[in-house]
Amino acid sequence: METLDFFHTLWKTKKIAFISMVVLVLFVLIAIFADLLAPQKMVNGILESNLIDSCQGPSLKHPLGTEAMGIDLLSYMIYGARTSVILGISCTIIATVISVVIGVTSAVIGGKFDLLLQRFIDAWQCIPGMLIMLILMTILGSGMIQMIIVMSIPTGIGGSRMIRSAAISVKDSGYCGMSRMLGGKNVWRMIHHVVPNIMPLVLMNLANTLGGTIMMESTLNFLGFGVNVNTPSWAYLLTSQGRSKMYTAPWIGLAPGIAITIMVFAAAMFGDGVRDVLDPRLKGGMGSFSRKKIRKISEKYMAKRASREAV
Repeated sequence: METLDFFHTLWKTKKIAFISMVVLVLFVLIAIFADLLAPQKMVNGILESNLIDSCQGPSLKHPLGTEAMGIDLLSYMIYGARTSVILGISCTIIATVISVVIGVTSAVIGGKFDLLLQRFIDAWQCIPGMLIMLILMTILGSGMIQMIIVMSIPTGIGGSRMIRSAAISVKDSGYCGMSRMLGGKNVWRMIHHVVPNIMPLVLMNLANTLGGTIMMESTLNFLGFGVNVNTPSWAYLLTSQGRSKMYTAPWIGLAPGIAITIMVFAAAMFGDGVRDVLDPRLKGGMGSFSRKKIRKISEKYMAKRASREAV
């Protein structure tokens, strides 16, 4: 029931966030049912190529055209959604878990442990994140599992600082202090007091991390550390063929570029909407005061002023 109330509130107050959520769900469904939706099926995990149809424009046979190897672009995009969704969701969940574990543990334990851990994170953040990912990819090699590991670790460690700040404010609250006085252990306070009260921030961070993960995948593919060549991927198609065929076959780069843009924008809008619904104190802009409320307040003020002047 609470879940239905959340979706109802999201629809009533944040329609853009609700529509963004629907878009993300559609991408997930496309990834799940790719074998049923794609016009051209994969054989032994590979989309068959046909050089005769290389770089053909959009037509009835190929609605989005074909790429350089003659593969139907619509089929490639549908199967590519599976790669982007798996990478995005896996990296987002792992990175968020890392951030919560490090941030909450550091905040609750405190003392020298917190000091040493935060100095390590400071030193970690002094090193460019892309450099760390390139070093790890060089050691581990290319592949989907390697990319999930490489993108999750730096993102999780970097995001722990924000989680720690929120956890400290909860730890210093009265009810958390009373729990400690009554004998509550650190693990108990983390699970029952700290984590539930920072969930809005965690969910917002989770949604925003999804968009950043997809952008990181594109960057790694551009530098040659992406998924296997035979694995359909929006980022690989955009950085490999989309760049080289920009003038001769622009549809090859437009399709994955638009798909990545929509997915990143939807993740960002959904994250902002979840933040505003679950924790109104974090609202940006006008906060809880809508334009209608401000208009009513100003009209009431002007009416009182006019009555005083009349007297």
